[in-house]
Amino acid sequence: MFEFLYSDISYIGLFIVSFLSSTLLPMASEAFVIAFVKLDFNIYCVLFVATLANTLGSLSTYALAYFGKSQILEKYFKNSIEKLDKFNANFKKFGFLYAFFTFLPVVGDIFSLGLGFAKYSFLKSCVFIALGKLTRYIFVIFIANSI
Repeated sequence: MFEFLYSDISYIGLFIVSFLSSTLLPMASEAFVIAFVKLDFNIYCVLFVATLANTLGSLSTYALAYFGKSQILEKYFKNSIEKLDKFNANFKKFGFLYAFFTFLPVVGDIFSLGLGFAKYSFLKSCVFIALGKLTRYIFVIFIANSI
C-alpha cells in the first residue's frame, strides 16, 4: 500500500547523498547506487537521479568559485587556490578534460573549483561534468549487476 512512498523517498535520499558527495563534503554515493541496484530499484531511475544530483553538486562547487568572493574562498580554500593559480592556463585550455574527470575522488572537487576560478564556459562545464558522472555511474551499475 505504501510502496510508492518507499521508492519516492528513497530516490530523494539518493539525490541528496549524490548531491552532497560531489560538493566539498566527502561521501560515497557509489555505495548508495550499488545498494539501490541490489535492492532492485529501477536502474535507469537510479542512473538518472545519481547523475543529475552529482552533476548539480559539482556545478555548485563551480559556481562557488566562479561567483565567490575571493576573500571568503581564500580563507577556507587557501591551499587549493594556490595550486589552482599554477594551473589556471591549463583549466582554460583543457577545461573539458578537467570537467569530465570531476568524478574522481579528492581531485574532482579541485577540478570543479579550478573551472570556476578560470571562468571556464558554464555550458561546456555542464556537458562534460554530466558525461563524466554518467560514465562513472554506468560503470558502477555494471559492476553492481555483475556481483
